[in-house]
Amino acid sequence: MTSDLNPNHDDPAEGPRDASFSSGSGAETPNEAGSDAARDTTDKANEMIEQFRDAVEDFAEKAAPAVKEFSAKAAEFVAVAADKAAPMVQRAGEVTADASGKLAEKSRSFAADIREQLGTPGSPASDATDAAKEAAEGNPPL
Repeated sequence: MTSDLNPNHDDPAEGPRDASFSSGSGAETPNEAGSDAARDTTDKANEMIEQFRDAVEDFAEKAAPAVKEFSAKAAEFVAVAADKAAPMVQRAGEVTADASGKLAEKSRSFAADIREQLGTPGSPASDATDAAKEAAEGNPPL
């Protein structure tokens, strides 16, 4: 007599084993199951990459107007900066021209002082310095 308190341990708790769960001639080997799993994983990865690629392309299409707008604003900023800088650059040019003129005057004065120290008029040194002076003043000797 069998009691319900002592179940037969050969059968699982869910009921007797079915033939479809046993490894018969049509069952996959562990290598085939592994390659199928790898193939499924590769397919899923490729699908995810394709979705990511589509999302990036969509983003690039939507971002293009924003990038163009940003570029236009940057160009406007540069134009405003150039407009504001122009008077300062012009003033710097004027100051440079004034300084250059003053430097030319001082250089001519210095050259004249040196000519006086070199000798008397008519000496070879004096003739050379006179020629240099005339050349510096824009009157080259003929």
